[in-house]
Amino acid sequence: MILGVIGPSDSSKKIEEYLREIDKELEIKLYIREKAAECIEVIANCEEECDAIIFTGCGVAAAVKSKYEVKKANGFVSRGGTSIMKAFWKVKKANMNLDKFSIDVVENEILEDIVNEIDVNPKKVFSLPFSNSIDEMEYAKWHMNLFEKGEIDVILTGFGNVYNVLKNMGYPVFRLEATRPLIKTCYEEVKAKEALNKAQYSQISVEILSLIDYKGSKESYYSNMINKSKVDKIIVEYVRSIQGSIFNFGRDEYIVFSHKGAIDNEENYNKLFKLQKEVKLNGFSLGVGIGIGTTAYQAETNGYKALKRCIDSKDFDIYLVDDEIIKGPLGTDSELSYSLIASDERLMEISEKTGLSCESVAKIMAISESRNNSVYDTKELADYLDISDRSARRILNKIVDSGFGRVYAKESSVGGGRPKNLIEVTF
Repeated sequence: MILGVIGPSDSSKKIEEYLREIDKELEIKLYIREKAAECIEVIANCEEECDAIIFTGCGVAAAVKSKYEVKKANGFVSRGGTSIMKAFWKVKKANMNLDKFSIDVVENEILEDIVNEIDVNPKKVFSLPFSNSIDEMEYAKWHMNLFEKGEIDVILTGFGNVYNVLKNMGYPVFRLEATRPLIKTCYEEVKAKEALNKAQYSQISVEILSLIDYKGSKESYYSNMINKSKVDKIIVEYVRSIQGSIFNFGRDEYIVFSHKGAIDNEENYNKLFKLQKEVKLNGFSLGVGIGIGTTAYQAETNGYKALKRCIDSKDFDIYLVDDEIIKGPLGTDSELSYSLIASDERLMEISEKTGLSCESVAKIMAISESRNNSVYDTKELADYLDISDRSARRILNKIVDSGFGRVYAKESSVGGGRPKNLIEVTF
């Protein structure tokens, strides 16, 4: 594995030194930036060259992730109990006391535990835990302001740049360092994430692409042939972009083989949306179903299950099925994830009493959880389930009649008319 380390020089080199001791086969690349905000300059190269990433601290990680979506396995070395104890020891070694000090980055609970454990008994402690909304130099100003007012005698900081600035200005500042136990914990977590990513990438993914409006009449035969050849080219270009393999079945269906890592991500969803639009411009509607599996057969079977959901939807929404879990419509605010099979006794009980399928019950549960509200009127439920108002009304009546729902309120219609029932689903 090639591991990239991003952050200030002192922490980066310490992390490198320790990791070389515990894993001699590990290849490590350092991407040094003293300021957290500047680490965004190296993240793209680091992801391209490395398999996984360690950020030297939470500030570096937050600064990068606020402007860049990190795809590789990553983690940061926290500043916990051992960092605080080591800093306290350095203060004592410098013949200074800990009666009044300021400290940043660490959580207050961790600080209190350490202070109580080693019986420091300071008179004044000023703590400013890490926040992504605070610039690192604001921490420096906070420390300096407290010192100038005489509130503190010692400064403890987890930021490399803050430490260097204050040290050069002559302030009594000590560094909260990345310690060996914390480096080891971070490395084990990142290594586990990287192994999981590899496992995901080893899973087979199948995309079923189906041309829905393909017409075979004599009047449209030649124009369809011309447009179909254009669609073929567009689809091949898409498959090339994900480095997949494509097989054509009949005149209107394509099966694309790739791996989960290339398919199940937002970037690919956007490519598929673009593909649907381009195909639409050539006179066809494109249905897309994505299946994931440990075998090609399982992935293809799941792909057809997802395609059926796509074709049944009003807008050819894209769905993904993985291990009997369906996710979709992908890339939308209404995206849900729920099981296609009944493995829960409670779910089966509700299904039996309401007369609804287990999948319908699971989907309504997922919708209620997603919107953080289980109260519906007929129109809302119809929109969420992509069904007619009549079908939604029938479902709500079944839920109420079976004792798994109640009339929550009556909503008056604009302009008069019969008031609408608001139904609370209680399962």
